[in-house]
Parts: sequence; C-alpha cells; structure tokens
Amino acid sequence: MKKITSFLICMGCLFTFSQCDMVENPNDETPIVHPSDYAKIAFLARITDGSSVWSLCTMDKSGGSLRKIVDKTVTCQKPVCSHGRTKLLFTSVHFKTWTNPDNSVGMSSEYGLYIVNTDGTGLTLIDHVGPTEAAQFGHLAWSPDDRQIAYIKYSGEGFRKHDLILYNLTENTRQSLKTKGDICTMSFSPDGKYMAYCASTEAGHHIYKMDISGGNSQLIIRNGSSPKWSPQGDKIVYSAQGSEGEAQLFIADSDGQNQKQLTFTISPRRWPGWPPDGNQNPQWTPDGRKIVYVSWENAKPEIFIMNVDGSKQTRLTKAEYRDENPEITPDGQSILWVCVESCG
Repeated sequence: MKKITSFLICMGCLFTFSQCDMVENPNDETPIVHPSDYAKIAFLARITDGSSVWSLCTMDKSGGSLRKIVDKTVTCQKPVCSHGRTKLLFTSVHFKTWTNPDNSVGMSSEYGLYIVNTDGTGLTLIDHVGPTEAAQFGHLAWSPDDRQIAYIKYSGEGFRKHDLILYNLTENTRQSLKTKGDICTMSFSPDGKYMAYCASTEAGHHIYKMDISGGNSQLIIRNGSSPKWSPQGDKIVYSAQGSEGEAQLFIADSDGQNQKQLTFTISPRRWPGWPPDGNQNPQWTPDGRKIVYVSWENAKPEIFIMNVDGSKQTRLTKAEYRDENPEITPDGQSILWVCVESCG
C-alpha cells in the first residue's frame, strides 16, 4: 500500500459558528468524501446566521466556500454517503415551541429520514416521525450496492423499542428485521449477504451475525460492540472493554472465531469516563491491510494507524485540541478528521 497522507478539516479553524466552535455531537460530525474524484467533502456545520440549526454542507477538500446543499430550516444529523459517492442519507429534527395561555412553554419535535444527491438535488423523504409519536432514528447504513438502506428506529415509552428496518430503494418497500436484544449499530458485509450488529441484552452488549433476510441470527462475539467488516469480508474489527474498563480494539474472523486484542494502551484519564477513553472508532483502509483509529493514549484523542495484526501502531496527529472521527478516502491515500476545539 502506498504511504497515506493526511489533511485536516478543523471545525474550529475553518468556519465561524454562531455560538462556539465545539462540535456538539462528534459522532454526527464525521466528514464525508464525495464524489468519485474525491474533490469535495460533506459535513455538518452551523453557519453564522443567527440560528442554532446544523446544516448539511459541502466544500472543496482544499478549503474555500461552504455550500449548504439541503435548504431546510431543520437540524441535519448522521449523514452517511452511499458507496457510489452520489447520495447522502441523513436524519433531521425540527423543534417547535409555543406559549400556552398560562405562559408556560410547550415544545414538540418531528424527525425525518432523507436521501439527497450530493449536488443537493433529489431530496426524498424515506420515513417520518410526527410530533405526537414517541419515536426517533438511530444508526444508518447503506448496502454495498446502494440499493438498500438499513436504519434503527427507536419507539415506545423511553424509546425502549429498537427496530432494525431494511428499506429497498428500487421497490420502495420496507421490512422490519428481527434481532436479538436491543440493536445499537449494524454493518453490512461487503457482499451484501449478511449484517453484523451490536445488541444490548441483560448480559451486556454482544455482536450477532444474520442473513440479510433477517433470518438465522447468531451470536458470534460476546461483550463486543461497533462491528466493522473488513473490505474482503473475512474479518470484523470491534470494540470491547479492556482490563481497566477502557475501550480497546479487537479483531475476529467473520464467524467470531480467533478473537484477538489489538490495542492495550490506557489513557492517563485526564477526563475519566467522558468521553470514553482508550481506543475506539476503527476504520479499515480500502486494501484491508491497516486500521485507522482514535486513541486516548496521550490524555486526549488523536488519530493512529496500525497493521491489521496490531503491530506498528503509529500516531498520525498531534494537535492542540481533540482529533476525532477519521474518514479514509476511497483511494486510501488521504484521511480527513474533525479537530474539536473546546468552549470555555
């Protein structure tokens, strides 16, 4: 594999936000590369316009003008780019407030699940949660051929009901897949035949594998979460607790066999427990030979890279602030990440 170069999308340096430069939810702020020439990136930004709305935007990867591609007065969340780099899947939330006759303030929220072309055209509503419904959307994923999307829908009292829904974009049909426990995240296998998912049970978080039809759900990894398939589909990298309760990275065969711990470093715990320290957020390089991840080894999150067997763990960034949410370009030559500047 050629040597990987890296460049920074720093929220605190490139853009002016209406209040402060801190990313409110780092998991939602991962930069996305599109289209096939990797010339642009898509991300969430709060533009200085007097509002607190987070907008779905694009810009050239070399910097320059920021363009809002979804012209909606709602907060966009969780953008995920299709594998063909032509469409974006995202959720939105619209909060409404009013004043009652007794001067008390009421509030309701509406959630939407949308797909839009990366040039801003073709905005399509996939699912909707009205103001009287107790529901919202969770993790989102594209199938490898971009013909289907999977998403989690939380509903019921306390959002305790977790449904995994598979939506066929060609046939405009949706199917609720039966899972073990309360599903948290999921990942398609590269051939599109299986899903690995993490579910919460009374015994903890476990990783399961099932057919794309929703059948034959099998427990493959105990006490693991956030599974990510290798590009070849033969391995799964995942997170689990280490000896001190910190997050560590592990790898296993796609059937759960031959589990191996990859990282062992423990953070000095400058901020114990918030956010979770240790090693997390693994991303495969396109050739499946290396893993890029976030490590709290030096008391703050920084971007690291290692071989698939855990060897040659190398720090790529050393910033003043927090380096999080790495995204590797499809050609494997560059890495984008978010630099989070704290408020205060």
